[in-house]
Amino acid sequence: MSVLSRRLFLERTLGSAALAAASGAGSSLLAAPSHAREAAHITSTSLGPNLSLITGAGCNIVALGAPEGALLVDGGLAQHSSALLKEVKRTLNTSRVKVLFNTHWHPEQTGLNERAGKMGATLIAHENTKLWLSRPIRTSWLPKPYGPLPEKARPSKTTYTTDSISYGGEEIEYGYMIQAHTDGDIYVHFKNANVLVAGGVVSGDGWPRLDYETGGWMGGLVAGYDRLLKVADANTRVVPADGPILSRGDLEAHRKMYFTLYERLVALLNKGLGPDEVIAAAPAKGLADQWGNPDAFVESAFRSLWGHFAPDA
Repeated sequence: MSVLSRRLFLERTLGSAALAAASGAGSSLLAAPSHAREAAHITSTSLGPNLSLITGAGCNIVALGAPEGALLVDGGLAQHSSALLKEVKRTLNTSRVKVLFNTHWHPEQTGLNERAGKMGATLIAHENTKLWLSRPIRTSWLPKPYGPLPEKARPSKTTYTTDSISYGGEEIEYGYMIQAHTDGDIYVHFKNANVLVAGGVVSGDGWPRLDYETGGWMGGLVAGYDRLLKVADANTRVVPADGPILSRGDLEAHRKMYFTLYERLVALLNKGLGPDEVIAAAPAKGLADQWGNPDAFVESAFRSLWGHFAPDA
């Protein structure tokens, strides 16, 4: 990695960390997930008393039960919302959603917003997620614009940095990961259960979508892992946007891989290569071969560098 590119990376990531400290920092998968095209097959796994992981609605969802209703982290796709609420009722003995976190704006995370909003739920997200959901969102990977969501379906409580709430006997901390997977990613940490919901920044079973069109970038993704590693300890169960539960060791391995790819992409950018040439150079070879073809991720990660290293490109 060149001295210039290393300096720029450190300036940007350290600057983001300093800003977060001073102010209080799928589905994600590139291929359209099969559960987005088929009937939902929704199942639950216990994470502890009144706390469950629900899968099959479009993304991993963590649900906490309480007498006043359920707290959910992410809501799956809109077409699976009825089936999701049935599973919530079966698992937690309530179908009322009292609190709903959106870890970012993507349809797989915000499909329950309208139903939850009509129930009077508090919708919590980063301010940028609220702004995205207040307008039509056009990206190259969506077949048509998404949003704007109705006012009641938009986050009603937002953060720029970190915040916390107490709910159902749990102390819950949530915080911003600056320009990581999008420009509005948050994590949600159930401190008593030591369950960390990482949202779209982390994928457990494939190359994630690095959504540079709505503010994500490769340097920010690495910095997002740094933020998660500050929250997690050796016993933390990490819930990614997709795939199985991970450990802090998995986060460390992912972070190392993404930083290696970051360095390789910056080197190729410094050589003046274009996206097709970068894909042909196979910079992800040997990094996560079990995740399948990395070309779409490599292209989006490379394009995400332009605004940070070549703003006039």
